[in-house]
Amino acid sequence: AVVSTQSTGAAFAPDKLKLGFSQAMADEARERYKITAIQSRKMYEILRLRATDTSCPEAHKAYRLDVKRRLNKAFQKEKKAMARQRARLTEEELKALDATKTPEQQHEFLERSFLELETEYRKVIERMAAFVEF
Repeated sequence: AVVSTQSTGAAFAPDKLKLGFSQAMADEARERYKITAIQSRKMYEILRLRATDTSCPEAHKAYRLDVKRRLNKAFQKEKKAMARQRARLTEEELKALDATKTPEQQHEFLERSFLELETEYRKVIERMAAFVEF
């Protein structure tokens, strides 16, 4: 289904997009478009990018941080799992584990992932514009 800011419901209104992803958005997308919460989150990110003035540094930064928070959740889950396993690891295994993911590597990964997503989302917005007026 082709989705635009006009064809989405009240939960995806441009003024609500700037407030962040909400359960109301996930519920509306599930009911109206029969998509999962993860798919509705990506739909939100695409529509929010479309509604964001990327020439305004503050607005673009807020959008970027919102997307990166979602991307960072995988690292947080991994960190919790590793904390549980640390008690069972030997000292050598701990040293090897600590050397694999530095905070700098994590930040680089998040930045690279964000830029790739933003490029993909812009392509989707261009394709949507060919079918639907925003």
